[in-house]
Amino acid sequence: MAKKQQPQPKIENRRHKALSRKDADTRRKIILAFSGLAGLLILILAAGAFYTYVQQPNRPIAIVNGEKITRQDYQHRVLYERYLLDEQMNYLQVQYQQLAASLQDSPDLLKSIEGQANQQLNQLAAQRAGVDRAALDLLIEEHLVAAEAANRGLSVSEEEVTQTYNQIAAARSGGYTQQQADEILAARQDATATALSFTPTPTPEGEQATAPDPTPAPTPTIHVVTGAALSQAVADWETIVRDKAGMLPEDVRHQVRMQLLKDKVREAVGQEADPMALQAHVRHLLVATEEEAQAAKARINAGEAFEDVAAEVSLDTGSALEGGDLGWFSQGTMVTEFDDAAFSLEINALSEPVETQFGWHIIQVLAREERELTGADLSRKQTEAYAEWLRGQYVTVEDLWTADDVPPDENNPLAAQAPQAPIPARQ
Repeated sequence: MAKKQQPQPKIENRRHKALSRKDADTRRKIILAFSGLAGLLILILAAGAFYTYVQQPNRPIAIVNGEKITRQDYQHRVLYERYLLDEQMNYLQVQYQQLAASLQDSPDLLKSIEGQANQQLNQLAAQRAGVDRAALDLLIEEHLVAAEAANRGLSVSEEEVTQTYNQIAAARSGGYTQQQADEILAARQDATATALSFTPTPTPEGEQATAPDPTPAPTPTIHVVTGAALSQAVADWETIVRDKAGMLPEDVRHQVRMQLLKDKVREAVGQEADPMALQAHVRHLLVATEEEAQAAKARINAGEAFEDVAAEVSLDTGSALEGGDLGWFSQGTMVTEFDDAAFSLEINALSEPVETQFGWHIIQVLAREERELTGADLSRKQTEAYAEWLRGQYVTVEDLWTADDVPPDENNPLAAQAPQAPIPARQ
């Protein structure tokens, strides 16, 4: 029987060993190469995430007095302002539709209301179109106001912020806070007390003036939002703001605080405005054509009273009842052409026909002098003083904003938007 042949041990020569080492080196290089690519890919993704979620959101788009306004702060404010304007437009449209349904038998009134609604919608749409830049201007203004408030020692308490915050939430629920309701009731009681204390004064003819009716007319019930209802209203408001603009409650409270602080700074700056202004006492008549204006002037020059001619021909029916008298007004109040004539004509002289957007005027200046402003004129000058102060503060602003910083506008289908990075929500 033949012996079973035993397997011979494999003898590796130098060539085999060299090939084995080469194969191992190749595998090791491949593994290292893939590991390097994976690491590089991770670094690229990490860098992209850092740029998108950290570097870009925190990049300053404006610097005010050394403080930066970040891209993230700006984008959240844009979303917030867009939402507020969209909400106003939607509310206005709903209100108009409800009125239209109840005024089908009054076409003239319906047409008038429709015109008013369209005008308001156009104004809101214009604001909506400019909100992307206006949002940054609001943030810049808040920084400037904060610095001015600190210089003047002005501040807003937490109680003031909470009161206003609750009032916003209550209003969104169609009601008032308890504090507001108490103020409304107190105002009604004061009005009733004034009517009851009225003392009739004899007229020159011996008749007595009619006293106001002391019996108050029925008034709408005040819907007070308080307790759990107010808490729910606040929670609903905070949820909407978080969903629509990615803003936390503390962000909204900050905006409320800044608005209250802005009001205080505006009042303080306005009180420093000079209450005196050049004013003119003017009367006029308004007609449709230059020929009609010349004819009216000729009648006055021929001896007819200005008051009689104005009452007969003027298209400004309000002033025509007063003989064309517009009373006193300050410079800059009227349209440019009218204003120029009112503050350049000699006293009592009749103007040549003056054309404005309303038609043709004959103007006569009865007096012109420095007078103290009151009411709307004073309020207007104080507002102008604040606007002038604000313009002067812009020398401290470094504006880095570009159109690329504007967030996508999902609610505006007409605006073509290139793909952009998402806006990180606040944590």
